Amino acid sequence: MEKSTSPASSKKEKAVHQVEYVNLQEFGYEKSGNVKGDPDVYTSYLNMLLNGDLVDEKFSGLNEDEKPEKRSKLKELESKLDQTSQQNEKINTTIKEKQDKIDIRREELLDIRKKYEDDPETMKREIFSPFKFSISTFILIMLTAYLFFFYVSAAYRALYTDFEAIASRIAAGLGTGSIMPQPAELAEALQYNFLLFLVPFVFYAFGWAFHVILELRHKYKFVFLGGLIAVTFFVDFLLALLIHNNLEYAKELMGLATKSWAADPAFYMILFLGFIVYLLWSILLDSVVREWAKRMVTVNLKKIVKHLRNDVKELQSKLMPEEPIRFDIANIREDLGTVILGNLKSYIDLFTTGWISYLSPQNLKEVKVKCVNIKKEFEEKHSIKSGTVKVIKRRGI
Repeated sequence: MEKSTSPASSKKEKAVHQVEYVNLQEFGYEKSGNVKGDPDVYTSYLNMLLNGDLVDEKFSGLNEDEKPEKRSKLKELESKLDQTSQQNEKINTTIKEKQDKIDIRREELLDIRKKYEDDPETMKREIFSPFKFSISTFILIMLTAYLFFFYVSAAYRALYTDFEAIASRIAAGLGTGSIMPQPAELAEALQYNFLLFLVPFVFYAFGWAFHVILELRHKYKFVFLGGLIAVTFFVDFLLALLIHNNLEYAKELMGLATKSWAADPAFYMILFLGFIVYLLWSILLDSVVREWAKRMVTVNLKKIVKHLRNDVKELQSKLMPEEPIRFDIANIREDLGTVILGNLKSYIDLFTTGWISYLSPQNLKEVKVKCVNIKKEFEEKHSIKSGTVKVIKRRGI
């Protein structure tokens, strides 16, 4: 009794795509012998070759057992590509921001150059001048040395007087001596009190305060500046007065005529050698600092641009290449969707060689000719030519 197939069971049946891996030439000979070279059957086998249902035994593509592993790998690569794309997008956004900043800084540098071309006289006051800076710095260094020795000597002569030495010089007709110290006098001053060497730095501080007040954005800054100058003048006046009084006292002890400070030219010389040079030093210091600040504007802009460019290079080095991942994904997808990868023309030729071999007898010559014509028409219809051809049959991945 024959077993009947129930409708329920038939619904559960599912068509399974099977690929036959055979030696095409031997297979063609065998199948041709089974049907005596039937052209219709031959045509059906050609369609199997075209659709990928018949594959040469040397085919090295994926089999069904390998596909799950490939699908898993595909998901991993797609996830990796998504993460890489997001990370690269963030980096590219940061790179774009930094490149925009570079463009802004470069525009500022170009704007400075353009302003100089449009109004050279005005920009001379705003652009760093190496010549002016060098001359001012040189004079400032020389005046710094001068003020150091001057104030050490002035403080020493004001606070300590060797009346016997003064009397000896006067008796010898050498006068009261120079305000600028001799090397031996500097040694004496150091032995007397080494803190005398700090006196010049008090006046350097006055000079630096002069510059600081000029930079203030305060409506009373010139009042402060006038007060500073007045204090410095008063200190210089006291030093000159003390030196004058000490020298005049030494003359008085020797019975010589004395002068008041107002009538003594040496008093004014001492006063102005200190105070006027101090003012010049303060002005030059302010000029040098301001000139250097002009230089630092362009230098800092260039440093910022260089720093930003280094940041961009560092960020670009952190970009992960996406193309290799995309290439691997494309290859896996192609592997999963490709049924045959080979020379289709060669496959048809191998199969046909085997099929026609069976039709060698004279009585099968007519069938043989018909099969050869079918082959020719089939190749023309499907544009099958010599050369490697991918024969792809897409299926659900």
